[in-house]
Amino acid sequence: MRIRRANSEDMPGLMRIEAECFGPEKFSEETVRAFVVREDAFILVAEEDESVIGSAMCLVSKADSEGRIASIAVLEGTRRSGTGSRLLAECESEFTRRKITNYTLEVDVTNEPAITMYTSSGYGIVGVIPDFYGTGRDAYWMKKSANPKRKRLSVRSA
Repeated sequence: MRIRRANSEDMPGLMRIEAECFGPEKFSEETVRAFVVREDAFILVAEEDESVIGSAMCLVSKADSEGRIASIAVLEGTRRSGTGSRLLAECESEFTRRKITNYTLEVDVTNEPAITMYTSSGYGIVGVIPDFYGTGRDAYWMKKSANPKRKRLSVRSA
């Protein structure tokens, strides 16, 4: 498996992932194309045998030093092979290259495999966003800091 930056030639594979993983809630082709071409966004693809099997779509706010993972998706037949975790790690590497230190994402509160992946990678649940995915479909808002504040030890004189 190879992970690389997406380009416009990947649009058919990206739209296949959107359709198969998200159905009617998929991003439009216009939105996906914007992630490919904008300076403040990027898409990574996981590729196996020259076929796109997974993607990660991210936004970057340098002003807030925040990277937002808008989506990580892996085709059903290739899940549970570490593809999602590798995509997540590569997103974080790209954020680091861009000097971004805080990462956020939203995940459906019922998506246990994704929640497990994110928590095992150091993300914490910050809150719940009611109806994020539609009526009655809440999301966890999760966050990770690349540079967690270290607790300072105070030294007192006797």
